[in-house]
Order: sequence, then C-alpha cells, then structure tokens
Amino acid sequence: MSASRRGSLLLLAAVLAAAPLPSAAQQGSRRSEQDQARDAVRDGRLAPLSQVLSALSARTPGEHLDTRFSETTDGRPVYIVTWRTPDNQVVIFIVDARTGRILQQRGG
Repeated sequence: MSASRRGSLLLLAAVLAAAPLPSAAQQGSRRSEQDQARDAVRDGRLAPLSQVLSALSARTPGEHLDTRFSETTDGRPVYIVTWRTPDNQVVIFIVDARTGRILQQRGG
C-alpha cells in the first residue's frame, strides 16, 4: 500500500473515529433534519444536493462517498461532503447549502 493511500485511510479513520455514533434519539433527530432539508430544497431555500455533487464532480474528479446535512455555529446550513479522488485521497468539502458554494476543503 502506498504512503499516500495509507495517509488517506488514516485521515478517513480519524474523521470517522471523531464522529460519535448517534443514539436512537439522535437518529430520529437526524431523520427530522433530513426531512427539513428536503422540504427546504423543495421550497427553493436550499440548493439540491444533486446540483452540489454535480459541481463537485466537475471541479474535482472522483467519487462521492457520503453527505451529511448540518449547520455551522452561526446557523448557516451546510452540506458536509466526503469525496474520494482517483488517487484515493479523501477530501471533505463544507458547502453552503443555500448557494452551493464551497466554504472549506479539507484533505486532498
């Protein structure tokens, strides 16, 4: 295994280890957040995830691994998108869910 692949896997492991497993109540809350996000997309208040993923794909070749919907500390809705590049680097994009604009990129 190459050093860069090991580094990518270690980054992914660190990200996953830092994320606590949701309790049953949190899972219900997450479903509720997903429903709210879906409603906001339907109402035009949030950018559709398909549009965000399309833009990321055009900008950064690779494959979509996971997406979470969240809010920043100041209440801004964001998509947290985990992406794998063709050379197996893991990149995490923080995307403004209203505009689809990339706010931050980690890794890669």
